[in-house]
Amino acid sequence: MATPAEIVAQYERLNLSNANEAETRLKVIDEVLFRALGWSHSDVTVEERVSEDKSTTFADYVIRTGMTALIVAAKKAGATFKEVPNLRRARLRGEFLSGETGAAIIQARDYARKLGVPFAAVTNGSVWIVFPATRTDQVTFAESSAIIFPSLTSALEYDYAEFVDLLSRSAVISGSLEAALLGRIENQLEERRLNRFYTTGFSRISRHSLFPLIEDAVTTAFSEDIVNADPDLLDKCYVRTPERTRFDSRIQMQIAKREAVTSRPAIRPMRRDAAVVSGLIGAAAQKTRPEAVLVLGQVGAGKTTFLNYTRKIAAKDKFVPTSLKPYPHWMYVEFKDYIKSIPPHGFIMRALREHMKTDPFLSDYDRCIRPAYRTEIDALLRGPLFLLADDEREVKRRISALLLDDYEKVTPYVERILAYVAANAPVFMVIDNVDQHEDPSVQASIFADAVAIAHKLRLNLFFSLREATYVKHRNLPVFDAFDFDPISIDPPNVQAVLSRRFFVTRQLLARKPAKFVAENGAEIQISDLSVIVEMVQASVLGTEIGNLIDVLATSDIRQALRMTREFLQSGYTASGRAVQIYQQTGKYIMPQHEALRAIMLGNQSVFNEEHSVIGNPFDARLSRTQVQLLRLYVLTALVHMSSDRTFQHADGAHIQRALREIGFGDDATLAVLSDLCRLRFAHTASHGSPSFKASYLPSRLGGHIVRRFIANMMFLENVMMDTFISNTTVWDDLRRVTDQIYAVREPVARIRARATRVAQFYQYMKDSYSPLRDESVRRGLSREWCTHLLGAAETELRNNLDRAINSATRNYGSPTSVEL
Repeated sequence: MATPAEIVAQYERLNLSNANEAETRLKVIDEVLFRALGWSHSDVTVEERVSEDKSTTFADYVIRTGMTALIVAAKKAGATFKEVPNLRRARLRGEFLSGETGAAIIQARDYARKLGVPFAAVTNGSVWIVFPATRTDQVTFAESSAIIFPSLTSALEYDYAEFVDLLSRSAVISGSLEAALLGRIENQLEERRLNRFYTTGFSRISRHSLFPLIEDAVTTAFSEDIVNADPDLLDKCYVRTPERTRFDSRIQMQIAKREAVTSRPAIRPMRRDAAVVSGLIGAAAQKTRPEAVLVLGQVGAGKTTFLNYTRKIAAKDKFVPTSLKPYPHWMYVEFKDYIKSIPPHGFIMRALREHMKTDPFLSDYDRCIRPAYRTEIDALLRGPLFLLADDEREVKRRISALLLDDYEKVTPYVERILAYVAANAPVFMVIDNVDQHEDPSVQASIFADAVAIAHKLRLNLFFSLREATYVKHRNLPVFDAFDFDPISIDPPNVQAVLSRRFFVTRQLLARKPAKFVAENGAEIQISDLSVIVEMVQASVLGTEIGNLIDVLATSDIRQALRMTREFLQSGYTASGRAVQIYQQTGKYIMPQHEALRAIMLGNQSVFNEEHSVIGNPFDARLSRTQVQLLRLYVLTALVHMSSDRTFQHADGAHIQRALREIGFGDDATLAVLSDLCRLRFAHTASHGSPSFKASYLPSRLGGHIVRRFIANMMFLENVMMDTFISNTTVWDDLRRVTDQIYAVREPVARIRARATRVAQFYQYMKDSYSPLRDESVRRGLSREWCTHLLGAAETELRNNLDRAINSATRNYGSPTSVEL
């Protein structure tokens, strides 16, 4: 492999011998491109045909990556570039564009424009001139600047770092040409998202929703906080059946299991160890060393619900108050309301004092406070207060002053009381929702202070954490202070949870009468509002809508409850006509084709990823058209890998290599991996933060995106509203058809226009995805990277669009002609 110095020497020999262009390319330019700059032969095509207006020429080198492309026009060694100014950067006009230099630059520019390549370079083996050839930012060619390396000695010796940082493969795929020649990496500058121009929904269907009649009951039954606050409701709603899906046959995808985060096997109360936790609490009184427990689970798995159930239902007999002596206490410290300006130690102490205020034993002077302070009071009476022993009133005043001073200082009072109680009965301090504060330093401070308090006062300590939070901190010394017993909370079955919540809703509404005005103006009496819940429940449990909620929730029960609540509120709950149908036939199924829209939109009028429970696979939101479909590209590969029942995970390094091979920089790849995890399309196997050292699993939601939603009309119709459209013609067409959708009144004409718009959007996305697939094939990547997802699903989409149009025609009749 030639060194930079050897390449310079080789050029000098060619220059002296007046070598031709072919020799210059072979012995110098090839060495610069493939050796010094690190390009591979699969990145470069030579003598690519350039045809236009019946004339054909050939471009010397065309370098393509997934991020950008560059033409290199070669001239023979010794070719005179005397017009090159003695500047690092120069405008592309005036004398610079005259003579042989100008002719070479114009020729390279024209080749680039004909091939749709944004950048170009000209070189005679020595001089290197790099410039933007095709611009989309309204800056003219004459106002653009070139970067000049006036000699090969400059490029490979004096200015070597700059040369490599501009033109090496690793630099170019990271955006060096855009940054240096255009002043920015982003090229999506306009507001070309439909939701920026259409901020209200197009549907004018009037649904006389009955949700207000059942709203209070739904809010109660489907709210975590309210249910957890009421032991009776909690007992009725608690589900002990875990989610057990390991292979989703509908999408033919293995639901791979994530790694355990603790070295010792965890107690799993949702599966086989339901009585173990209560036994652990009961045995705490006999142990000389306090218990330390980690309650671990994913976001929304039900850790807080489990803690509440343990205290109020499963182990409530362990906390029965007694009249004379200390008894076990469960002291819950909720960190949702914590603010960083308060030291964690002080926050915990104040929370414990608040609990003590309301506890009949801990707030009782004779039973608890006096014996807790007995040693100090006796010492005062023997010493400083000895001379006041005959003045009982003054002694009480002084003792009260001592207690009040400690109480107001918080920490001395709490420590004194709890040290007394913990010496005579087990006290459990439960620290929950530390994850609500994402700053690792804040989390570490909370852990350290909680452990210090528990250790000092000999309290039993429960930490409730997400696995990801524990993974970040498990090597901290504070976790060595106690020998923690891990408890793993498996997410319960979503359908079972919803069934329990509907049961509670029915009970809350049983025998409550109501009346409402139907769509036709008639007043309808309902003697028992629970009938509306029965009707709604029949449309959700065991149906496509219920399955949809299950998939979109990704085992996040809090998310599933919120989605169901918002779905019921969005106007699809029921209408007067629906109630009449249900009363007459005994059944009514909500419009399933509208369920996905309702869930995706929530309380928004049009789809916006920021406010939706589901992300957009068609837009990486990195403001660069070249990387726009990387979310979908990487997710598709992960889902294809997981179709094998032996699949365990995909290494981040493998994903990194694949995207590097087709020309994407590490920054873009890592941003996409992070977004896939944030949007719940994928997970890291170890529960840690996304990185190239991590391993990745597609989620069940990610599988349904690739295998089902990608050809779903409603899904596509929503996500297109928040997808950047870079092609001007496609953008204008989508705007025109969207205007038609908002303007037309006939339902069938509107559905035809909607189908047309979805087809246009899908075709554009399909065309945009093709270069990714083609590059993967050309560079010999493994088969999971080489499928064309959108091409394969096109027939299914066409069938779905036809079904939607035919269904509308059956329901509303044939439309009049509407030009699209």
